[in-house]
Amino acid sequence: MVKRVSNNERHVRWNFEPSPDSMDWNDKRVRYHFVIVNDKYREGILGQLLSQLSSFKGIEEVRKIEGKVAGTSLMYLFASYDSSAARRFLKFEKIVGNKDFKQDTSLIERKKGNIEDYVANIYGR
Repeated sequence: MVKRVSNNERHVRWNFEPSPDSMDWNDKRVRYHFVIVNDKYREGILGQLLSQLSSFKGIEEVRKIEGKVAGTSLMYLFASYDSSAARRFLKFEKIVGNKDFKQDTSLIERKKGNIEDYVANIYGR
């Protein structure tokens, strides 16, 4: 059962997909997307996630955007990274604090529109 995560509470949405920037069949990079909603520790949580990925394989920043969750005092941090590290390297249970983590399969690169619009539609600007 997938746990419901409210947009008005602290949480992390995430997903991964093959990187659209991979040039050939031997390039096995994955694009990770993270949306971190929290009042103070967004950068710290992202840093913990990235340290897990970078301790096994290198990572490359694709984009990073901050915004405000509409109707609340919370802010969001959206970030995408390419990495050769497999999903199994992400250990959400090792992230400090009581955060809700939800894989959001709709959090992907867009062929029409863009991922920034998707994040803005969820959280407002």
